Amino acid sequence: MTVTTQDGKPFEVFIRFGKAGGCGSAMADGLARLVSYGLRSGLEARDAVKAMDGISCHLGPRTCLNEVASALRLVMTHLDTGEDINTLIEDEEFAAANSVDLLHTENEPSVFMEESAHSLQVG
Repeated sequence: MTVTTQDGKPFEVFIRFGKAGGCGSAMADGLARLVSYGLRSGLEARDAVKAMDGISCHLGPRTCLNEVASALRLVMTHLDTGEDINTLIEDEEFAAANSVDLLHTENEPSVFMEESAHSLQVG
């Protein structure tokens, strides 16, 4: 997944999923287009994250929608704090693997909070 930015905000989302021509690939492409159109038309990225975050399916909580929300959240955190995007991804993967929540604050490194109500994962 790729999130591009413009003027310090997420602007477009590109998703590569599954085999070209498959249903999963088509759904991911449609989702990316809708989110991108929304972002380019003034939709706040935080509102997009709220809309997609927490939606699960029969395969569990790590759905395509949650992954898009997570990617947008990571980009927004990077833009807000200046923290290295790769460090943010690693922190979220560590938190997910260890069932802890992450708190990101401006100008401070990531803080881990135990006893999470949910875990954040990056695909």
